[in-house]
Amino acid sequence: MSESANSIAGAASSKQEDPVQLNRRRFFSAAGGVLALAGLAACTSPQNSTTAPSPVGDHAPAAAKAPSTPGQALKMLKTGNSRFAEGRPKHPNQTSQLRSDLAEHQEPWALVHGCVDSRVAPELVFDQGIGDLFVTRTAGAVLDDTLVGSMEFAVSSPYEVPVIVILGHTACGAVTGTVEALEKNAKSPKAPGEMIDFISEIAPAAREAEPVPDKSEHINNVVRMNTVAVAAALVERSEIIRAAVNAGRTEVIAAVYDLQTGLVDWSPVVA
Repeated sequence: MSESANSIAGAASSKQEDPVQLNRRRFFSAAGGVLALAGLAACTSPQNSTTAPSPVGDHAPAAAKAPSTPGQALKMLKTGNSRFAEGRPKHPNQTSQLRSDLAEHQEPWALVHGCVDSRVAPELVFDQGIGDLFVTRTAGAVLDDTLVGSMEFAVSSPYEVPVIVILGHTACGAVTGTVEALEKNAKSPKAPGEMIDFISEIAPAAREAEPVPDKSEHINNVVRMNTVAVAAALVERSEIIRAAVNAGRTEVIAAVYDLQTGLVDWSPVVA
Protein backbone atom coordinates (compact mmCIF):
# COMPACT_ATOMS: atom_id res chain seq x y z
CA MET A 1 0.00 0.00 0.00
CA SER A 2 1.31 3.44 -0.96
CA GLU A 3 1.84 6.38 1.39
CA SER A 4 -1.33 8.23 2.47
CA ALA A 5 -2.55 11.12 0.38
CA ASN A 6 -2.24 13.24 3.56
CA SER A 7 1.47 13.67 2.82
CA ILE A 8 1.44 16.61 0.39
CA ALA A 9 4.44 17.56 -1.71
CA GLY A 10 6.18 20.76 -0.61
CA ALA A 11 6.30 23.97 -2.61
CA ALA A 12 9.81 25.39 -2.33
CA SER A 13 10.07 27.88 -5.17
CA SER A 14 13.13 29.41 -6.85
CA LYS A 15 13.74 32.18 -9.38
CA GLN A 16 14.74 29.61 -12.04
CA GLU A 17 11.62 27.49 -11.64
CA ASP A 18 9.21 26.85 -14.48
CA PRO A 19 6.42 29.49 -14.28
CA VAL A 20 3.57 26.96 -14.62
CA GLN A 21 4.98 24.77 -11.89
CA LEU A 22 5.66 27.84 -9.74
CA ASN A 23 2.07 29.07 -10.07
CA ARG A 24 0.74 25.62 -9.25
CA ARG A 25 2.87 25.43 -6.12
CA ARG A 26 1.85 28.92 -5.06
CA PHE A 27 -1.78 27.89 -5.44
CA PHE A 28 -1.46 24.88 -3.12
CA SER A 29 0.56 26.88 -0.61
CA ALA A 30 -2.14 29.56 -0.56
CA ALA A 31 -4.89 26.95 -0.23
CA GLY A 32 -3.18 25.48 2.83
CA GLY A 33 -3.04 28.93 4.39
CA VAL A 34 -6.75 29.53 3.71
CA LEU A 35 -7.65 26.21 5.37
CA ALA A 36 -5.64 27.05 8.47
CA LEU A 37 -7.18 30.52 8.68
CA ALA A 38 -10.69 29.06 8.27
CA GLY A 39 -10.13 26.83 11.29
CA LEU A 40 -8.91 29.84 13.26
CA ALA A 41 -11.88 32.00 12.25
CA ALA A 42 -14.30 29.32 13.45
CA CYS A 43 -12.89 29.54 16.97
CA THR A 44 -12.39 33.29 17.45
CA SER A 45 -14.37 36.46 16.88
CA PRO A 46 -12.37 39.33 15.34
CA GLN A 47 -14.44 41.91 17.23
CA ASN A 48 -14.93 40.32 20.63
CA SER A 49 -12.08 37.86 21.13
CA THR A 50 -9.53 38.68 23.80
CA THR A 51 -7.29 35.80 22.71
CA ALA A 52 -4.29 36.70 20.60
CA PRO A 53 -4.42 35.21 17.08
CA SER A 54 -2.80 31.79 16.84
CA PRO A 55 0.20 31.48 14.52
CA VAL A 56 -0.54 29.71 11.25
CA GLY A 57 1.24 28.86 8.03
CA ASP A 58 5.03 29.06 8.02
CA HIS A 59 5.00 30.57 11.54
CA ALA A 60 3.00 27.74 13.15
CA PRO A 61 4.84 25.86 15.90
CA ALA A 62 5.87 22.25 15.60
CA ALA A 63 3.97 19.83 17.79
CA ALA A 64 5.61 17.98 20.65
CA LYS A 65 7.44 14.74 20.01
CA ALA A 66 5.10 12.13 18.54
CA PRO A 67 3.65 9.86 21.25
CA SER A 68 4.58 6.20 21.23
CA THR A 69 2.16 4.77 23.82
CA PRO A 70 -1.65 4.79 24.06
CA GLY A 71 -1.52 7.00 27.15
CA GLN A 72 0.75 9.55 25.51
CA ALA A 73 -1.34 9.63 22.33
CA LEU A 74 -4.58 10.06 24.26
CA LYS A 75 -3.09 12.88 26.31
CA MET A 76 -1.99 14.71 23.15
CA LEU A 77 -5.45 14.34 21.61
CA LYS A 78 -7.13 15.61 24.78
CA THR A 79 -4.76 18.57 25.03
CA GLY A 80 -5.34 19.50 21.39
CA ASN A 81 -9.10 19.26 21.79
CA SER A 82 -8.98 21.52 24.84
CA ARG A 83 -7.09 24.15 22.83
CA PHE A 84 -9.64 23.92 20.02
CA ALA A 85 -12.67 24.12 22.33
CA GLU A 86 -11.22 27.12 24.16
CA GLY A 87 -10.57 28.98 20.90
CA ARG A 88 -6.77 28.95 21.16
CA PRO A 89 -5.57 26.38 18.61
CA LYS A 90 -1.86 26.27 17.80
CA HIS A 91 -2.24 24.76 14.31
CA PRO A 92 0.95 22.71 14.77
CA ASN A 93 2.82 20.99 11.94
CA GLN A 94 1.35 23.05 9.11
CA THR A 95 4.42 24.79 7.68
CA SER A 96 5.46 24.52 4.04
CA GLN A 97 8.83 23.16 5.19
CA LEU A 98 7.19 20.29 7.06
CA ARG A 99 4.92 19.60 4.11
CA SER A 100 8.01 19.23 1.97
CA ASP A 101 9.81 17.12 4.59
CA LEU A 102 6.87 14.69 4.76
CA ALA A 103 6.46 14.33 1.02
CA GLU A 104 8.33 11.01 1.02
CA HIS A 105 7.23 9.55 4.37
CA GLN A 106 4.75 9.87 7.23
CA GLU A 107 4.73 9.02 10.92
CA PRO A 108 1.12 9.36 12.15
CA TRP A 109 0.53 8.46 15.79
CA ALA A 110 -3.26 8.01 15.91
CA LEU A 111 -6.20 7.04 13.73
CA VAL A 112 -9.53 8.82 14.12
CA HIS A 113 -12.58 7.20 12.56
CA GLY A 114 -15.51 9.59 12.58
CA CYS A 115 -18.64 10.75 10.83
CA VAL A 116 -18.61 12.52 7.46
CA ASP A 117 -20.28 15.55 9.09
CA SER A 118 -18.58 18.73 7.86
CA ARG A 119 -18.43 20.16 11.37
CA VAL A 120 -16.29 17.35 12.78
CA ALA A 121 -12.94 17.46 10.98
CA PRO A 122 -10.53 15.49 13.24
CA GLU A 123 -7.45 17.58 12.42
CA LEU A 124 -9.32 20.67 13.61
CA VAL A 125 -11.13 19.07 16.55
CA PHE A 126 -7.83 17.76 17.94
CA ASP A 127 -5.69 20.70 16.73
CA GLN A 128 -3.18 18.56 14.84
CA GLY A 129 -1.33 19.03 11.58
CA ILE A 130 0.14 17.40 8.52
CA GLY A 131 1.20 13.82 9.08
CA ASP A 132 -0.17 13.52 12.64
CA LEU A 133 -3.38 11.55 12.10
CA PHE A 134 -4.77 8.82 9.94
CA VAL A 135 -8.43 9.74 9.32
CA THR A 136 -11.31 7.59 8.09
CA ARG A 137 -14.92 8.78 7.94
CA THR A 138 -18.35 7.36 7.15
CA ALA A 139 -21.93 8.48 7.89
CA GLY A 140 -22.53 7.57 11.53
CA ALA A 141 -18.95 6.29 11.81
CA VAL A 142 -20.08 2.81 10.78
CA LEU A 143 -17.67 0.14 9.57
CA ASP A 144 -17.17 -1.78 6.35
CA ASP A 145 -14.46 -4.17 5.16
CA THR A 146 -12.38 -1.52 3.38
CA LEU A 147 -12.37 0.70 6.45
CA VAL A 148 -11.35 -2.14 8.74
CA GLY A 149 -8.51 -2.94 6.34
CA SER A 150 -7.41 0.70 6.45
CA MET A 151 -7.35 0.59 10.24
CA GLU A 152 -5.35 -2.64 10.16
CA PHE A 153 -2.88 -0.87 7.90
CA ALA A 154 -2.56 1.89 10.52
CA VAL A 155 -1.80 -0.47 13.41
CA SER A 156 0.64 -2.57 11.39
CA SER A 157 4.34 -1.95 10.79
CA PRO A 158 5.81 0.56 10.20
CA TYR A 159 3.12 2.84 11.69
CA GLU A 160 1.76 0.85 14.64
CA VAL A 161 -0.42 3.73 15.83
CA PRO A 162 -0.99 3.47 19.59
CA VAL A 163 -4.60 4.67 19.56
CA ILE A 164 -7.72 4.37 17.40
CA VAL A 165 -10.55 6.75 18.27
CA ILE A 166 -14.09 6.01 17.12
CA LEU A 167 -15.60 9.49 17.15
CA GLY A 168 -19.34 10.01 17.17
CA HIS A 169 -20.93 13.44 17.54
CA THR A 170 -24.08 15.01 18.95
CA ALA A 171 -27.06 15.64 16.67
CA CYS A 172 -25.75 13.14 14.12
CA GLY A 173 -27.80 13.24 10.92
CA ALA A 174 -27.16 9.57 10.12
CA VAL A 175 -28.39 8.55 13.57
CA THR A 176 -31.39 10.89 13.30
CA GLY A 177 -32.27 9.38 9.92
CA THR A 178 -32.03 5.88 11.38
CA VAL A 179 -34.27 6.71 14.32
CA GLU A 180 -36.86 8.29 12.04
CA ALA A 181 -36.75 5.35 9.63
CA LEU A 182 -37.37 2.97 12.52
CA GLU A 183 -40.29 5.10 13.69
CA LYS A 184 -41.91 4.60 10.30
CA ASN A 185 -41.08 0.90 10.00
CA ALA A 186 -39.52 -0.70 13.06
CA LYS A 187 -38.98 -4.12 11.49
CA SER A 188 -37.73 -3.06 8.07
CA PRO A 189 -36.53 0.57 7.91
CA LYS A 190 -36.25 2.11 4.45
CA ALA A 191 -33.81 4.62 2.95
CA PRO A 192 -32.96 5.83 -0.57
CA GLY A 193 -30.15 4.15 -2.48
CA GLU A 194 -27.14 2.86 -0.58
CA MET A 195 -28.00 4.91 2.52
CA ILE A 196 -29.80 1.82 3.78
CA ASP A 197 -26.34 0.39 4.54
CA PHE A 198 -25.47 2.85 7.29
CA ILE A 199 -29.04 2.78 8.62
CA SER A 200 -28.81 -1.00 8.93
CA GLU A 201 -25.55 -0.64 10.85
CA ILE A 202 -26.91 1.96 13.28
CA ALA A 203 -30.33 0.33 13.75
CA PRO A 204 -29.27 -2.15 16.49
CA ALA A 205 -28.13 0.69 18.76
CA ALA A 206 -31.27 2.69 17.96
CA ARG A 207 -33.47 -0.27 18.85
CA GLU A 208 -31.62 -0.87 22.11
CA ALA A 209 -31.73 2.72 23.36
CA GLU A 210 -34.51 3.51 25.81
CA PRO A 211 -36.83 6.20 24.39
CA VAL A 212 -36.91 9.53 26.22
CA PRO A 213 -39.35 12.44 25.71
CA ASP A 214 -36.64 14.80 24.46
CA LYS A 215 -35.81 13.69 20.91
CA SER A 216 -32.42 15.45 20.89
CA GLU A 217 -31.43 13.63 24.06
CA HIS A 218 -32.62 10.35 22.57
CA ILE A 219 -30.55 10.92 19.41
CA ASN A 220 -27.46 11.65 21.49
CA ASN A 221 -28.05 8.50 23.56
CA VAL A 222 -28.16 6.47 20.35
CA VAL A 223 -24.97 8.20 19.17
CA ARG A 224 -23.16 7.10 22.32
CA MET A 225 -24.44 3.53 22.06
CA ASN A 226 -23.56 3.31 18.37
CA THR A 227 -20.06 4.67 18.96
CA VAL A 228 -19.44 2.12 21.71
CA ALA A 229 -20.82 -0.64 19.46
CA VAL A 230 -18.53 0.33 16.58
CA ALA A 231 -15.46 0.33 18.84
CA ALA A 232 -16.32 -3.09 20.23
CA ALA A 233 -17.15 -4.48 16.79
CA LEU A 234 -13.82 -3.32 15.38
CA VAL A 235 -11.83 -5.22 18.00
CA GLU A 236 -14.01 -8.30 17.57
CA ARG A 237 -13.94 -8.13 13.78
CA SER A 238 -10.22 -7.64 13.19
CA GLU A 239 -7.70 -10.23 14.33
CA ILE A 240 -4.87 -7.78 13.59
CA ILE A 241 -6.32 -4.98 15.71
CA ARG A 242 -7.33 -7.39 18.46
CA ALA A 243 -3.76 -8.67 18.65
CA ALA A 244 -2.44 -5.10 18.95
CA VAL A 245 -4.96 -4.37 21.72
CA ASN A 246 -4.16 -7.59 23.60
CA ALA A 247 -0.46 -6.79 23.39
CA GLY A 248 -1.10 -3.38 24.99
CA ARG A 249 0.34 -1.65 21.95
CA THR A 250 -2.92 -0.06 20.76
CA GLU A 251 -6.13 1.10 22.42
CA VAL A 252 -9.48 1.45 20.67
CA ILE A 253 -11.47 4.24 22.28
CA ALA A 254 -15.06 5.39 21.78
CA ALA A 255 -15.66 9.14 22.17
CA VAL A 256 -18.35 11.68 21.33
CA TYR A 257 -17.81 15.22 20.06
CA ASP A 258 -20.21 17.97 21.18
CA LEU A 259 -21.09 20.29 18.30
CA GLN A 260 -22.02 23.10 20.69
CA THR A 261 -19.03 23.13 23.04
CA GLY A 262 -16.32 21.72 20.78
CA LEU A 263 -15.35 19.28 23.52
CA VAL A 264 -14.86 15.54 23.14
CA ASP A 265 -16.44 13.31 25.77
CA TRP A 266 -14.06 10.42 26.42
CA SER A 267 -16.29 8.56 28.86
CA PRO A 268 -18.22 6.12 26.63
CA VAL A 269 -15.76 3.20 26.64
CA VAL A 270 -12.21 1.98 26.15
CA ALA A 271 -12.32 -1.22 24.11
